[in-house]
Amino acid sequence: MPQHIRFESALFREGDAEEIWREALRPMYDVKRPKGVGFSASVETWDLGPILLTLHSARGEVQFHRSRKKIALSGVNQYLVHCLIGGALTSEFAEGQQKVPLNSVAIRDLAVENVGFAVDAPMITLSVQRAALDRRLPEGSRIHGAAWDADDSIGDLLASHMRSLARLAARLSTEQTPIAAAGTLDLLAACLLPKAQERVAQGDPRLAPMLRAQAESYIERHLLDPDLSAAALCKALGISRTALYRLFSESDAAGGVAKRIKDRRLDEALRRLADVRHARERIAEIGYSVGFASDSAFSRAFKERFACTPKDAREEGFAKRRDVEATLTGDLVELHQRKIKGLSGS
Repeated sequence: MPQHIRFESALFREGDAEEIWREALRPMYDVKRPKGVGFSASVETWDLGPILLTLHSARGEVQFHRSRKKIALSGVNQYLVHCLIGGALTSEFAEGQQKVPLNSVAIRDLAVENVGFAVDAPMITLSVQRAALDRRLPEGSRIHGAAWDADDSIGDLLASHMRSLARLAARLSTEQTPIAAAGTLDLLAACLLPKAQERVAQGDPRLAPMLRAQAESYIERHLLDPDLSAAALCKALGISRTALYRLFSESDAAGGVAKRIKDRRLDEALRRLADVRHARERIAEIGYSVGFASDSAFSRAFKERFACTPKDAREEGFAKRRDVEATLTGDLVELHQRKIKGLSGS
């Protein structure tokens, strides 16, 4: 049987139950509920290796928010595959609003900002290791927001498989678990293939996904190098400036490669501000260490990206850490968070 984690709010005092539930979901989302409304929720998770299978339900209205700050701080970047089995679920992201059809499937990429609105919405969710699915799809595929209509036979096929997997998870042996996980990934990729191909085709036909991956890797390796620039990338990759801009034009239209470098440096700054290991560093030192020549330029760019000052981000990060350490050191929360982060290799 796969490792199993179960949470039932009825087993805890109401205030404690909601805090445990929020903390278990914290690596993925900031959660909001109406004040003064009674809390009832359940979470069951099975570890299938490259997939976490989760049954989740919460009574009433719940907002799940994945912000730029959450993406930068969490270290979590897997895909979520939702099968809605009751209630209503709507998401908002850059491309617009999407209502998930009942008994169908929708994909979310945790590297993308989005807000979900659920009302009495029990669902089955597959948290899928990014690399495990990416290698089964065309290079450069973007699948965030992919969904099937309620009457789509392929969507019905995938939803039926997810319901069967949830029903049988507790009965899988150690030998059967990796077979079930691999079969699920193969089916998911096959169902996504037409949608993934369509999204690639909408981009520049000369797009070179491998070069884009090499460019991203170079940025990460040289993120703190003051000489990191478009020119340095062109030289390292052996391509022209025009070709480099084309690589980044689809997903970073407002600013291209320069904006991508700046955003990644700001993400790193946010992580350092919230990390106790950098508590003795002044904010200006952190800004300088990630490539900003002045405190004012750093503060201005940081506030533009995260809608708060570096000082506020540091105080918020330390306050949350103190609250967690003081109230939520339970094995249930720690194990659930470790499983979620393990999919991203963190």
